[in-house]
Amino acid sequence: MKYIKFLFSPGLMGILFVLFAFAMAAATFFENDFGSPAAYSMVYNTRWFELILLLLAANLIGRLIILKLYKKDKLPVFLFHLSFVLMITGAGITRYFGWEGSIHIREGQEQNSCFSSEKFIGYSIKDAGGNNIESRSGKYTLTAVSAENYKRTLKINNKDYELVLAKIIPNAIEKFTDSTDPDALKAVGVNPKDQNTGQNAFIFHLISGQESTTIYLWDKESEKTCSGSCQIGDKTVEISYGSKLTTLPFSIKLNDFILERYPGSNSPSGYKSDVVLIDKANNIEKPFMIFMNNILKYKGYRFYQSSFDQDEKGTVLSVNHDLPGMLVTYSGYALLFLFIILALLSKNTVFRNVNAGYWQSNIRKSVPVVILILFLSGLTTLNAQKLIPDKAVSEEFGKVLVQDQKGRTKPLFTLSNDILRKVTRENEFEGLTSMQVFLGLYLDFNNWKDVPMIRISNKDLQARLGIIGKFASFSDLVKLDGSGTYKISAEVNSAYSKAPGDRDKMDKEVMKIDERVNIIYMIYTGNFLKLFPLKDGTHTWGSSQEALQKAVNKEDSLYLKGIVTAFADAVETNNIAAARRVAISVNDYQKRFAKYDLPSKSKINAEVLYYKLSIFERLFPFYATVGLIMLIGLITMVIRGRKETSLFVKVLSWLLFTGFLFHTIGLGLRWYVAGRSPMSNGYESMIFISWVTILAGFIFSRKSAFALSATAVLASMTLMVAHLSFMDPEITNLVPVLKSYWLTLHVSVITGSYGFLGLGAILGLITMILLLLSNDKNRERISNTIDELTVINYKTLTLGLYLITIGTFLGAVWANESWGRYWGWDPKETWSLITIIIYSLVIHSRNIPGMKDIFIFNLMSLFAFSSVLMTYFGVNYYLSGMHSYASGDPIPVPSFVYVSVIVLAALSFLAYSKYKTGKKPGGI
Repeated sequence: MKYIKFLFSPGLMGILFVLFAFAMAAATFFENDFGSPAAYSMVYNTRWFELILLLLAANLIGRLIILKLYKKDKLPVFLFHLSFVLMITGAGITRYFGWEGSIHIREGQEQNSCFSSEKFIGYSIKDAGGNNIESRSGKYTLTAVSAENYKRTLKINNKDYELVLAKIIPNAIEKFTDSTDPDALKAVGVNPKDQNTGQNAFIFHLISGQESTTIYLWDKESEKTCSGSCQIGDKTVEISYGSKLTTLPFSIKLNDFILERYPGSNSPSGYKSDVVLIDKANNIEKPFMIFMNNILKYKGYRFYQSSFDQDEKGTVLSVNHDLPGMLVTYSGYALLFLFIILALLSKNTVFRNVNAGYWQSNIRKSVPVVILILFLSGLTTLNAQKLIPDKAVSEEFGKVLVQDQKGRTKPLFTLSNDILRKVTRENEFEGLTSMQVFLGLYLDFNNWKDVPMIRISNKDLQARLGIIGKFASFSDLVKLDGSGTYKISAEVNSAYSKAPGDRDKMDKEVMKIDERVNIIYMIYTGNFLKLFPLKDGTHTWGSSQEALQKAVNKEDSLYLKGIVTAFADAVETNNIAAARRVAISVNDYQKRFAKYDLPSKSKINAEVLYYKLSIFERLFPFYATVGLIMLIGLITMVIRGRKETSLFVKVLSWLLFTGFLFHTIGLGLRWYVAGRSPMSNGYESMIFISWVTILAGFIFSRKSAFALSATAVLASMTLMVAHLSFMDPEITNLVPVLKSYWLTLHVSVITGSYGFLGLGAILGLITMILLLLSNDKNRERISNTIDELTVINYKTLTLGLYLITIGTFLGAVWANESWGRYWGWDPKETWSLITIIIYSLVIHSRNIPGMKDIFIFNLMSLFAFSSVLMTYFGVNYYLSGMHSYASGDPIPVPSFVYVSVIVLAALSFLAYSKYKTGKKPGGI
């Protein structure tokens, strides 16, 4: 009875949460270092990992019964716990009864055989006639860290042999050694940076006493199976490893594989497989077009577009057969979503009724302190001898469409803005717009080459080049005396030859400068001015020179020569009427000869307006300034015992609301211009997170103005990060898999949760600071404020947990509709689950013995946000996976991360010391 009570206790729940989270976190690092098979072999596919899930399910069921959550008034909580039981059950069904594989079909061919995703290892013993004497086969994942685990005993010619997997050599090559031994062919590992061999070597030993025979298996990326053999007397021992071939009860014929690309680029826009499902037994022939997010379903099998052959004449489809597991899992998702809706609407849930009495406290009002303000300014005057195009003339040409290097068709103003930001790190230069600078460089390079505009931040480089200030001219870096000497060529070559992890600050600065120099040169040569659709049967646009080479008649040649001359004349004479005529003429030419739909006039104007306003860059100092002033004012009011409902708070709240409106307008403009939700990359998700953060502040500002002031500062920090050098604000085309309505649903919900969880972290930080500032005179007021903030914190974390849970499982549904599996243990989805587990522990901590304390709750809310940071930044830049931006060696962890951890830990320790000395409350 004692063990059963512990099995269903909240204490065990907490222990299991911690074990589950740590196991998954470790697995993501195993995957990064040793590959996905290692993570599955060491964690995901182990019995102990299944046991944790089983115990969690048992604990959930036990809590359902003990707390009588099946009663009508507790229906929302019952549905919540039941949903996770169903999800775990569905996962079990999928693991033990589901099947995944892939099928490769060439155009014009019919195929009914597919290979399993799981790997199998087996051996067979054959006599001299080739007849099987014994054979065994089973699922097995071979990895560099689990090789020693494979051992089997074989009986050959009445003698016992032990078959052992001795070693795995990744990225191996075959090499002959100086020996007369027939086994002189050896496997040798090669550094993947020097050569990618595309094969791994598995070395088996067949041992009997002192006798040992070596068998090599060469596992090649291009082949599904591999085998090796050796001779023992008159018997042949053969070992095989790889996927298992499975025959479908029907076949698939590929009529055509279609790869669509963005105009003027090699970037895929989408890929489709035009197939026919053939079931001869039932006399069925069903034509179907398979593409991303559009799957073929038949007899419980689901076919998804996965990959294709390099010659674009064949397709690879992933195959899934897991209808029962999928239905049970989806039922769990549905119950979870239903619970969240009921929990927000029902008056009987903890979310609606939570109060400070839910936690114990050594000190029984006030709030946030977080700081960060940014300013930038600086104007000088350009030498009047340089060509400075008229602003109005430049704006006319800014609306002309251009095709960029990635195949996106956009206004020339957008291109010039992106270029200027990369070269100078500013949206304007010396009081000139990006278009004025761009046209000046293009038409008067001889003078503009001497204008210092290439940003160089490193002082050592500044001194070496002999420049004053942060900007160098093109001629400072490249000698234009006929030699073409590049002054930093040695530094550039050195930087690019190093692994990313070995590059220091100087190397990174040199690489950035090299990019800026090349951009200036490309403006001069006209490579960026891809204004004219080429008449070569493609969607590619080119410069006037490229278009002249592809001209089909004399009329085209005359037009292209004349329009370029008219363009230059209009700029040099500052003739706005002529500029307008040239712009209209070029736009008409583009519409007539472009072989795809061009952006409308309203979209062009909206995009130019979006970049001119620079809303998000202007907002982060605005949010920081107003939020910080509001925070300081609120803290002062608490210390002096004044109410928050002063004119001061109302004015600042309206200012923040005005900023929020502009934030919304900025998101709307970007959505309209891009033709999709602005959530497809790091920059877009950050500006959306900051929007949700401010929204969360307004939602909870009715309870306390502290929430709004805290979110204003947090939103400013988020926007500041969005505009750091590693974030690219450029509007880009989508990769095929992101062309789905699931993108908006999944990303908006899951990134929206970060705003609420971030608010919880800020409120936890404020609590630590308030505890540190408490004394005998203000203890009661600070205690009341902490109680109030803790209730708000609980509610905001609960909403954040709801959103990240919904977002994660919406992502699972999207993955199932795109790739055929709703959970693949990719590091991003794994860390999302870890975040859910961690915040579930925070929310449930008030029920766990020893954790029902107001300080512990706020401390956990502060440090739990590290899991969100790991999910968003850590996975993207430090772990491998389909969501990762990392390539090669990871970049070093910034030093400010370590400093922040130390500062927060010290603050928490000092706050706890103050908390322990506080007066205990009279009761709960």
